[in-house]
Amino acid sequence: MEITIKEQDGRLVAALKGDLSNATSAQAIKSLEPIYERNDCDVVIDCTELDYISSSGLRILLNIFKHTRTHDHTTILRGMNDEIADIFDVSGFLQLFTIEK
Repeated sequence: MEITIKEQDGRLVAALKGDLSNATSAQAIKSLEPIYERNDCDVVIDCTELDYISSSGLRILLNIFKHTRTHDHTTILRGMNDEIADIFDVSGFLQLFTIEK
C-alpha cells in the first residue's frame, strides 16, 4: 500500500495505490494522519490505483468522512474501478461520499 498526499486546487488529495486491507491498515492510518491535521478544506481520495479495499479500509475512509463533515467539508472519492465501486455500494458507503469520475 502506497499513499501520497498533496494539496491541489485548495483540496487535499490522498492517492491510494495497492490493497487497503487488514494487513496494511496500520500503515495507512499513519500515512493518512496529515488529513486530520487540516480542518480547512475538502479531501479527495483518489482510488485510481486502489486494487482492493477490506472492511478495515472502509472504516478508515469512514473516519476521514466523519472528520471532514465535522468541519463542514466534503470527502470525495475519485477514480474508483467497478470492483471498488461495488464494494462501496454493497456496504452502503457510496451514498455517504461525493463521487468524482
